[in-house]
Amino acid sequence: MFRYWKNLDHSCNIFISKSRVIFYMHEVVWKCFRCNLSFKDEQLADMHKRIANHSVTKVKELTA
Repeated sequence: MFRYWKNLDHSCNIFISKSRVIFYMHEVVWKCFRCNLSFKDEQLADMHKRIANHSVTKVKELTA
């Protein structure tokens, strides 16, 4: 019985490791590091920059 569970566990580990395919995509966002806020729209980032008087930086984020 122990041998069966050991083989089953090994098979599950192989399946999980083989089926784990992740496609990374880059998304351009504007980030305020002072507030830790991210904006997908440049107009919103400019509005935050004017209202809060914080600098906003254009960065590439990884999305899954």
